[in-house]
Formats: sequence, structure tokens, C-alpha cells
Amino acid sequence: MSEREQNNVVLSQTDYEVIDVDPHFSRVVGYFRPSDYLKWGLFTASGPAMMTAFEFLESGKKRFHVSPSALRITAFVGFTAGFLNQYATSSLRFQGAKENAREVRKDRYEMKQRLSQGLKPYKENESDLPEWIRRVAAGNSTHSFNYLHLFPWFNLVQHEFHGVSLKKYYETRPGEEEWGFNLKWPGDEHSSAKQ
Repeated sequence: MSEREQNNVVLSQTDYEVIDVDPHFSRVVGYFRPSDYLKWGLFTASGPAMMTAFEFLESGKKRFHVSPSALRITAFVGFTAGFLNQYATSSLRFQGAKENAREVRKDRYEMKQRLSQGLKPYKENESDLPEWIRRVAAGNSTHSFNYLHLFPWFNLVQHEFHGVSLKKYYETRPGEEEWGFNLKWPGDEHSSAKQ
């Protein structure tokens, strides 16, 4: 077993395929679905809409006035709550806790493309941080999306600890032949050379 495989704890008992247990912030946001943006927008609009409705009901259906600053504050709260809610939803898809077929396909294409170009799959070489700090950062941010309502904490560090075996990206699944990636698992080359 390689050092990389020992560093990753692979989750079991998920309803769907685990993509990444600690995805980078940019990946989580980049994998938002159009429905996530719609829900985020509805969250944002719900604050001012409720404030206006309450003012209307409070006035007895007569002339009423809603403070512009109150509308801005409720819009900001709705915007923030909507973003955190959809960030958590997207993170659950990475964890395999929600339906994620679209994300699995996108992830497999991106990772296979990076591996075929000889690049590190999780861009860990782009980080200036030493390995032990990347490990600490991964430990702090893994599953942090579960506590976004208490303390928003995001993975902003490119590291190699993502809880999945890279071997799955070297397999070709039905429909992936058209991508044109012909990847060989590095361990297979050594075993065939010994024979």
C-alpha cells in the first residue's frame, strides 16, 4: 500500500459514490447545479419578501413603508444563508450522501484529464505549505460543512488528503471511452515488468 493510500481514509456505507471527503472551496462552488443557484436566489429574495409581507400585514393593509436598510440587511442574511445552505448541499454530493451522478462524471473527467497531462490530481503541488501543515488543514476542514450553521469553515488549502483511492480514475467506465484517456495504474507497470 502506498503512502498516498495510507493517508486517505475511505468512507463506507454511503448511498452514492464518494467523490471527495474534503473538496477545495473552488470545487464545491464550481460543482453547484443550476438548481443550487435558484435556491440561493430564493433564499436571498425571501428575507426582503417576508419583511415586506409583515409590514403590509402590520399596517392593516393600508399604506406601509419598509425601511431600505432593513431590506438590505434581510437580503444580506438571505444571501449568506442561501450560500451556506447550497454549499452544504454540494458538499453532501461530494460525500456521497446525496444523488451525485452529474458530479461523479464531471469529477472523473477532470481528474482523468489532469492525470493524463502528468499533473497532480488535487493540485497539491501548487501549495507552498509543507506536507504536515496540509495534513493539519485537511484534518480541520474535513466534514466542516456539517457545522456551517455554527462556524463557517472552508477548505482553502490544496492538499492530497481526500479520502478516495486514485485507482478509480485509472478504470474506464462505460461511456468514458469517448474521452480518449488511456491511463495505466502506476502499480500495474511495475508488476508487468517483473513477469
